[in-house]
Amino acid sequence: MTTNRERGFLWLFKDKAGFGSIPSDDAFVCYVKAVLICANGDGTLAPEERDWVIGHFAALGASETLLDALKSYKADEDIEPMISGDPVANACRRFLVYDAIRACSADGEFGERERAMVIRMATKLGLTEELVRQMEAHCHEEARLREKRLTLVHPEGPPL
Repeated sequence: MTTNRERGFLWLFKDKAGFGSIPSDDAFVCYVKAVLICANGDGTLAPEERDWVIGHFAALGASETLLDALKSYKADEDIEPMISGDPVANACRRFLVYDAIRACSADGEFGERERAMVIRMATKLGLTEELVRQMEAHCHEEARLREKRLTLVHPEGPPL
């Protein structure tokens, strides 16, 4: 039986990525760790970046066990072995780059060293630097549109 919470996770996955099922924790692990490694590409994993990753993947249905482990994950492993041969990272490589850019930007900046780490990961996954730049521009546009939407629906600021 599917719980309402599981329905919510699946709804979000379908809305975000067109998925028909929620990935297993095994599928989440390398993907989420790769996102955190990119966010730590400048040598500092900002609390906002870690919080974004944990919140994002909690919303997508990652287990409490995995989310708790991410709270202390140092994100200092080599990105290439983390993603090499991982079928989920390969199948979702464009989303992996997209999520990595969003996580890196959660502290208000997407620095050159973080960008270089995302490009390194993307290249290893067979994607181009130009595609990373396009995704970065898309993420900036999405953030701008989010702010515009929030201002439109809450002109005096959010009620809560």
